Amino acid sequence: MDYQAGSRVANILLVEDDDDLAELIQMHIKFQGHQTVRARHCAEALTCYQQHSFDLVVLDRGLPDGDGLDICYQLRQQDDWVPVLVLTARGSEMEKVEGLEAGVDDYIAKPFSVLEFQARVRNILRRRNAAPKTDSDTQPQTQNSIHFGTLVIMPDLHRVSLNDQDVPLTATEFSLLAFLANRPGRVYSKDELLQHVWHTDHVGYHHTVCSTINRLRTKLAQPDEAAQFIQTVWGVGYKFQPQL
Repeated sequence: MDYQAGSRVANILLVEDDDDLAELIQMHIKFQGHQTVRARHCAEALTCYQQHSFDLVVLDRGLPDGDGLDICYQLRQQDDWVPVLVLTARGSEMEKVEGLEAGVDDYIAKPFSVLEFQARVRNILRRRNAAPKTDSDTQPQTQNSIHFGTLVIMPDLHRVSLNDQDVPLTATEFSLLAFLANRPGRVYSKDELLQHVWHTDHVGYHHTVCSTINRLRTKLAQPDEAAQFIQTVWGVGYKFQPQL
């Protein structure tokens, strides 16, 4: 079942202190067939999050009691990987880098296109719906599943499992892993990864590549340090090393 009109309604937490803008965003979310709960600052947002179940968090950064990214940091520290979309006037490249390193799934700078916002929301919800949680011991797979020992990458479901356990990945982490795993053993420089995964050639994003690689390594950690899936080739870049 997809998040489309006539099917499942998504519950979205909107964290925005500007009343006029919040009303506009809520109107466009409602137009897509979804519902919102609004919070005006970080503390209220965290309280709302504890009281309800959400499919997506849309947040501003410049909130009365702090940076909206603090909300994302707290969720990620609790190993909660609900999708987060940042919608903010802080649109510099370094501020976008900060957002990606905090674990956000997407980042839109104000002023923004309504059509682009709706498309980003739709795509995030599709990815979330493609990876349903299950209590079954049997991991759902597809014909396109990629197996490397106990690691299974399911592109159609946008899902990864390791040792029969789901591995929660952000959209960027999944894209990076899938890109490297489709070319095992091939070494890619930071510039090449920026071009193919982040679709940018800005060298200021090099640190973002390193941070994403480190998060992937942590989530795919193996007892044997020599058997890690993501490996560094010093002075060159990174590669996916399959453990068969």
